[in-house]
Amino acid sequence: MDDETLTLLLRGGHLGLAERVARGIWPHPPLKVRDLARHVARLLRRDGFFPRRWEPHRPGERVVERGVLERRGPLRYVYRAQRHRADDPTALAEVGERRFLLARGAARHYLRWELRLPGDLDGWRVE
Repeated sequence: MDDETLTLLLRGGHLGLAERVARGIWPHPPLKVRDLARHVARLLRRDGFFPRRWEPHRPGERVVERGVLERRGPLRYVYRAQRHRADDPTALAEVGERRFLLARGAARHYLRWELRLPGDLDGWRVE
């Protein structure tokens, strides 16, 4: 699978079967978590964030419950996530951070807790 498609999928994008066939990426052998972690770590080191920049919650708007990775310096990476209160999707309940020394460690954490991998990534098996 090419890097552009892999990045799209890891950022939560979707490809229909017709587009997969047209791109020549279906069927595809299982993807490996270690390869995905290496890919995310490379993007994180290059861009400073993955899959998007962190945006703090704005009062009155729905809380976005997706985590992000940030590079804060050499040997300093952070996974940040927030969640809403159970009784109000516009009220912030908590914001959490987990720190990592290496981009690959942060990437593995993101894959496991954000994308629930190994498992299924938009129809591709991830081992």
